[in-house]
Amino acid sequence: MSVFLQWLLSYAQNIFAGNRRILTILLMLVALMGLGSAGYVLIEGWPLLDALFMTVITLSTVGYGQVHPLSVTGEYFTIVLIVLGVGGAAYTFSAFTNYIVAGELQGVLRKRRMVRRIQRMRDHYIICGYGRVGRQVTEGLAESGCEIVVIDPDETLITELEEQDVSFISGSATDDNVLQEAGIFRARGLCSCLPSDSNNVFVVLSARALNPEMKIIARSNSLESMPKLRIAGADQVMNPYLITGRRMAAELTAPTVVEFLDVMTRRGDLELRIEEIVVRKGSALDGNTIAGGRVRSDTGVNVLAARHQGGAVKTNLDPNFIFYADDVLICLGTPDQLARLAVKAGGRD
Repeated sequence: MSVFLQWLLSYAQNIFAGNRRILTILLMLVALMGLGSAGYVLIEGWPLLDALFMTVITLSTVGYGQVHPLSVTGEYFTIVLIVLGVGGAAYTFSAFTNYIVAGELQGVLRKRRMVRRIQRMRDHYIICGYGRVGRQVTEGLAESGCEIVVIDPDETLITELEEQDVSFISGSATDDNVLQEAGIFRARGLCSCLPSDSNNVFVVLSARALNPEMKIIARSNSLESMPKLRIAGADQVMNPYLITGRRMAAELTAPTVVEFLDVMTRRGDLELRIEEIVVRKGSALDGNTIAGGRVRSDTGVNVLAARHQGGAVKTNLDPNFIFYADDVLICLGTPDQLARLAVKAGGRD
């Protein structure tokens, strides 16, 4: 019984957490019952159970008879208790009706489901800020089939993100508790897209301290902030204005090349894809060459470039190029071909 009561109290606390009005009503009802029971015990000298029973039937106005005959003082006390009970019952009924009709209860239950869903996530991505930049990052990851958690203080985004099957947390990404609620300890990467560079620095510092192994990408609105974000712990810093300017220049000089690369790095209609594949230790490629590993003949994938751990990206690889554990390969092929190479490299599809 005690375990059941503990579970019930915990569940009620989670349901009504954050709604002060409902908690106030529940406390008011408990206070009225305590006051009524104490009054009958002190005034009439009744046992506690009889006093509690009399209080309950009085507050609920169910019309039962008196438990014991009342003295004049007890009758006055009962009148006061009835007035308080009727007023409290009316207020309680209106508050709970508004709570359910206005959708507040549905919102609380929806938040509970979202929390449970995030708790089950592993290797997901956290997007801090759902503005113009964060929206594009979220759409790009969603196209790749990634699990995503968006953090933004704007609660009106819930419906939009639910339609996209994207988990959402309403709050500030600069709060460590919010990052932990988003599952930062289990996340694969984080992208800080807040409009303020100072807030992005704060988020990157917190995220790097909480999860030193995760990939962190940060937005920078000014060139001066880029080195600060790297010092804070960002693996990559993106300036949207700088990237947009270079993209526009490339569109002017080589539009077909840009369109081709853009389609291949998105989930479009083109069959070929460019993807990253990591060589795992002990896999068929670890310590092997392109020719010895039969990369092209077994999978059909073209390895365009490779980067050894901590080194620069190497292109124009010859058949005798040796792969090592943790090498990152830039590969061109169909989804099926890339999946076969991923298995050969010891990873997953």
